[in-house]
Amino acid sequence: MPTTHRASPLNSARPRNLILSQLPPDEYAALAKFLVPVELPLHKTLSEPNQPIEFIYFLENGLISTDVVTGKGDMVEVGLIGREGFSGLPALFDQPQMSHVVNMKGSGDGFRIKASVVRTEFLKGGMLRKLVHAFSYLQLVQITQSVLCNRLHEVDARLARWLLTSSDRMESDFLHLTQEFLSQMLGVSRSTVTVAAGDLQRQGLIGYSRGRIQILDRRGLASKTCECYGIVNASYDRLLKKGENGNASYVV
Repeated sequence: MPTTHRASPLNSARPRNLILSQLPPDEYAALAKFLVPVELPLHKTLSEPNQPIEFIYFLENGLISTDVVTGKGDMVEVGLIGREGFSGLPALFDQPQMSHVVNMKGSGDGFRIKASVVRTEFLKGGMLRKLVHAFSYLQLVQITQSVLCNRLHEVDARLARWLLTSSDRMESDFLHLTQEFLSQMLGVSRSTVTVAAGDLQRQGLIGYSRGRIQILDRRGLASKTCECYGIVNASYDRLLKKGENGNASYVV
């Protein structure tokens, strides 16, 4: 697996990942010696359905997606993760596998570590356990709200919510997303996505060209979302506070 050219976590500044950056020195040191810097390209699979979760990936940049897949291969996205978290959460709760696909929906980089190492430190308690619990809560809110959203709300509102949520997690207004990918994530036909994205573009809310989307008007796009975006955002705002330097940290 390719690695970045960054220095070892033991010999460099704290990672950008919000969980790793907030650990006390002793808890961080226990993990840092096992962290391996890795590139995480678009579409890289981090865990397969019903397969053991061998590694946990702490994200520094990029976007991780949890997708529900049917037996026919259809999929719907139910959860997104940025640098506030990591992949492989079930492994920490003595569930070595999950039923969904976890992969990269926005290229980036991060740190790979054996799931067994993180679970050992997690069971010791301390700040790591508190941060994992906070992250777990945010994932639960996001996934359960996605169930309601996918069932009850119109495609244009769901698309606006998904674009803003992806932007929030990636901390960027630029997204590399094809219409085929968006149709899979929203569980609708490609033609339906074409119409919905075209409407947002004509209103000057987004720019779209060859799989590259730029959010041009966040406030206007937010006005097009359903209530789900605000509900989930309220939980993130409550648990992730920004300091005077603009950096976020968990409230635990």
